[in-house]
Amino acid sequence: MSETTFDPGFYIYDANHRFAAMYPLLARQIVDDFGVTKGMCLDVGTGSAAVCIELAKITDLSMVCLDAKPEVLELARENVTRHALPAERFRFLEADVTAIPMEDGTVDLLVSRGSIPFWEDHVAAFAELNRVLAPGGSALIGCGFSRYQPIEEVRAMRPKWSGEGEKDSRNDWKADGYLPRVLKQAGIADAEVHRDSYGVWVHIHKH
Repeated sequence: MSETTFDPGFYIYDANHRFAAMYPLLARQIVDDFGVTKGMCLDVGTGSAAVCIELAKITDLSMVCLDAKPEVLELARENVTRHALPAERFRFLEADVTAIPMEDGTVDLLVSRGSIPFWEDHVAAFAELNRVLAPGGSALIGCGFSRYQPIEEVRAMRPKWSGEGEKDSRNDWKADGYLPRVLKQAGIADAEVHRDSYGVWVHIHKH
């Protein structure tokens, strides 16, 4: 599944971005929850690279920003420069989530916020993410906002389609029982699905 339109403005990550208040809080939450501050971080469906940018500000992680669209990756590179971060800490990969050009077990922290509604094969995608995740590594995959935000702010930020349930196919992955079934088929045992007012997330802790 892919987005029907490309809005370059959405991928410019600056103070005017509609999620500008959220990304620094989500990065802090990820560090607090998983405690991974060194090694390699892979952001799947990186978009503007906002998650990587904010994580780079508060950790020593090396960032790999993956997206299937070259025009998006070009804007992501510009965002890294915009935030005055060293380019050598960032690597940009044009690839599909089901065919990641990385070695097995090389990723210490894996994040993906907002790309899962657009994956065509969830089983293949999760199996591939699990393949590149290192033993002892952790992953946060899903859609939502930081619990460090006021819930009123979250409600105002949430896109309209996310609340339309079965009326919009981008919500199919959130159906009860769907993610546990997908994770089992992908061969992932060390995972939990977290669902609350802030979003739906899969946490993976690979042993």
